[in-house]
Amino acid sequence: MNRRAFGERVTAMQGSLYRVAASYLRGESDRLDAVAEAIAKAWEKRQTLRDEALFATWMTRILIRVCVDMQRRQKRLIPTDDVAEKPAEDEKVTALREAIDSLPQKARTMIVLHYMEGYDVREIAGMMGTTKGAVCAGLARAREKLRAYLEEDAR
Repeated sequence: MNRRAFGERVTAMQGSLYRVAASYLRGESDRLDAVAEAIAKAWEKRQTLRDEALFATWMTRILIRVCVDMQRRQKRLIPTDDVAEKPAEDEKVTALREAIDSLPQKARTMIVLHYMEGYDVREIAGMMGTTKGAVCAGLARAREKLRAYLEEDAR
C-alpha cells in the first residue's frame, strides 16, 4: 500500500478512530496521541496487512492495543468522556453517556464499535481478538446493563 492510499484510508476513518480512543482514554490529548501512535505503527507495519479490504479492522485493532498500553502506563481506569467537555448535552444523551461509562472496558468497546461505528459482530471479534459468540454475548450483557442502569437512573 502506497503512502497516498494509506493516507486516504486513515483520513476516511479519523472520526471513527478518535471515537474508539475516546472509549478508552479520558483526555483529548491522550486520545489524539493514541490515534497518532496507532497511525504511525500501522504505517510501519503496513506490509503485515494481508487483505486491504480489512484495513479498518486491522487499523482499529492496532489502536485498541495502543490505548490499552497507554492505560497500563497511566495505571488507571478511564471513563469515555469528561462531563465538562460537553456541557450543553441533552439530559437523555448525558444519561446514556454515563451508562456507557459505567460498563466494563470490553463491553464499552463493543458498544462503541457496534452501535456508534457500525461494525458487525465478525469485524468486532477480529478487532478484539475474540469469537463472534463472545461478542454477541458481550453485547447482550452490555445492553442489559445499560437498560438496568437507565431504568434505575429514571427512578
